[in-house]
This record gives sequence, C-alpha cells and structure tokens, in this order.
Amino acid sequence: MAKQTAKNPAMVLQELTVKNNLAPPEYEVIHSIMGSHENRFDYIVRVAGIEALGTGTSKQISKHGAAHNALLKLEEMGVYDPKENPVVEFKATALQNAAGCIPGSPSNSSLNCIGKLKDICIENKIEDPIFTELSDVGPPHAREFTYECKIGSLRTVATGNTKKMAKQLTAKDMLAKIKNVLPDIILEAPRRDEEQKTLPHSEQDQATLDLYNKLIGTIVVDKKTKVENFGHVFKRLMVFHDRKLHEFLDDLNEKTEDSLKRILDKIELEHEILVFQEKPCIMSLFINCDVPFATMACGDSKESTKAELLETTFEFMDCFFHLKDEC
Repeated sequence: MAKQTAKNPAMVLQELTVKNNLAPPEYEVIHSIMGSHENRFDYIVRVAGIEALGTGTSKQISKHGAAHNALLKLEEMGVYDPKENPVVEFKATALQNAAGCIPGSPSNSSLNCIGKLKDICIENKIEDPIFTELSDVGPPHAREFTYECKIGSLRTVATGNTKKMAKQLTAKDMLAKIKNVLPDIILEAPRRDEEQKTLPHSEQDQATLDLYNKLIGTIVVDKKTKVENFGHVFKRLMVFHDRKLHEFLDDLNEKTEDSLKRILDKIELEHEILVFQEKPCIMSLFINCDVPFATMACGDSKESTKAELLETTFEFMDCFFHLKDEC
C-alpha cells in the first residue's frame, strides 16, 4: 500500500468536510497586531459545529494553527482519523502557547472594554480616552481597521476586522497598560473642571452613565454616507461580510423578532425595541447600522403594536435586501 503524503492542516480539514458532506470551514481574523517588533494574527475557524482558535506571527501560520486545533477536536469526536489523511507536524508558536485568552475571541467579544476604561478614568479623575482611526485597508470581504487609544502620554494601537472590534481591542490593551502607571497618569492627565461637573450625583445619573458606557463603541456612524445612498446600507454590509441574498430569504419571510436577530447577526448589527407610551401603545425599532434606521408603530396593545412594528420593519428590509448592487 502506498504511503500517505502528509498535508497541511487547512488542506486536510477542507478534504474532511468534502468527504463527510459538511459545509466548508469558515475562517475569520478576529484580532491582529502589525507594525510592532512581532506581528500577531488570531484566527478562528468554524466547522462541523465546533470552533477552534489559532495564533501566529503570520496569517498563514495562524490559519493552519486554527485548522490544526479543529482537527484535534474532530479527532476526539471520532470525525477525523489521522491515519486516513495524515497532517504534517504543526508546532504551535510561543504566542499560541501563551494565549490563554485571545482578545476578540467569542469568549471575550461581549466585554465592554471601552466602558470599563472610561469608568477607571472617572474613578481616578483622569481625562477620557481619545480614539482615533489610523487606517482602513483591505478588500470588502477582508477589511482591517486600525485604531489608536490615547490617554495622556499612554498610547495603544490595535487592528480588527470591524471598527467596533478595533476600538474595543485597543481599549483592552489600554486597560492592561494603565493599571501599572495609574499614579503617574493621575498627575499627568487630570480630568478638567468642566468634566468633573458632569459626574453623576444621583442613582438616575449613574444609571444613565452605565447605559452610555454600554452603548459607546457599538455604533460607528459613517459620516461619508449620503442620504440618497441610505437604501444600500444593508447591501454594502452583505458585500462586506461576503453574504448572499439566499442566506436571508427564509428569515425575511418568517418576519419574527428571532428571524430579525438572525439576519442582523450575519452582518454584525443589533436591534432594540423601545416603548414610548403604554396607552395607546407607541413603539419604535432601531437598528444600529452606520446610517439611522428606525420604524414606529401605534396600537391598542403591546402585542399588536409589536406585530405591526415588525411587519413594517420587514417590508423595508425586504426591499433593501433585494436592491441591485451599487454601480
């Protein structure tokens, strides 16, 4: 019997999905640092109902690392047999071994590092962090945004595949950095008198501040977008996330809040429903795209008003999703 030729992890994983009639692996860069003394890329791969992470000093290494770790999981599940399709030996980098918690991974994506950083600044009477976009590069399906966070002389830089992620990651790096030099920063960058006056003095003010900290960084408005191009906001996001219309059709036809959430998850958006008045009931639905999107409805009860609100929302979204691509 001829000896099997060992292949790289990504190739073996791809062949495994074809053999088992599974969807192809989906790779995503969830965090990257470039331009420093040692570059770093964090990849996640989703395949066969599992997720695996890989970290390395190049995209190729981190991608193969993610595929390698996915194969290890699938071997434990009995899905992959290394004897049938051997993989070349893959040695994890030092970064991979040290990465107990990768910024931007699913376990950390819900953390609000910007809010926590602002809380520390308020508690220690330090000026607020300043976030600046340094670059926006790459094709629509693989955009990379680099943001800087600055407090006094402290500066951190991080790159992510969305603006929100890049801001959160640079805030996360600043959190780790500022804790070691708090006494110096308190003297160097004290909060100005006018900022002090805005500090909360009641439970209601604190609740408002907490909500603001929760929301800050979740919506990045594209000031270059013209009103006449508003209708294409969803089409642009579909292109950006490499999504096709057929992936949304079932959920567009279902017209429920759950199906709306599934649609928005695919293009990294969120929605919120607010009740403005009880009788008659007035409700509004907001979607945090880079240009304002809101619908309103009025009815005798919350149930009927919400149903009408969703119906109106889906009427608009169905039109927007079926628009032809921009020229």
